[in-house]
Amino acid sequence: METEDYLRINVGGRTRLFSQDVAYFEADMNYTIIHYNIGNSKIVATTLGLIQGRILDKNTFVRPNRKYLINVAYINNFSLDNLLLQNELQIHISRRRKVSVIPVIEYYLANKN
Repeated sequence: METEDYLRINVGGRTRLFSQDVAYFEADMNYTIIHYNIGNSKIVATTLGLIQGRILDKNTFVRPNRKYLINVAYINNFSLDNLLLQNELQIHISRRRKVSVIPVIEYYLANKN
C-alpha cells in the first residue's frame, strides 16, 4: 500500500493521519474524538470545524450534523434521515445538511468498486 495515494490530515499538534485510517470524527465541545477503522479512538484538542476545514478533498468526508464528520468509505447504507456505519452506529442527518450530504454519498456508492 502506497501512502502517497491517501489524503493526509493534520488534526492538531503533531498528530497527522491518513484519511483511509479514520472511520469518523466526533465533536466533544472543543475536542474531537477520532474513531479509527480498527476500533481505537483518540482525543485531540482541535474542534471538528477546524478539522473539516483542513480536509482538502471534500468528497472524502461528509458532515451530516454538528457532532459527526464521517468517512464516506465507512458508510454501509443510508436513508433520507439516517446513515448506517459499518460498526452498526446510526447517525442522524440534520434537515439542513441533507441537500449537501445525500448527493456525495450517492455519488460515492454509485462509483464504488
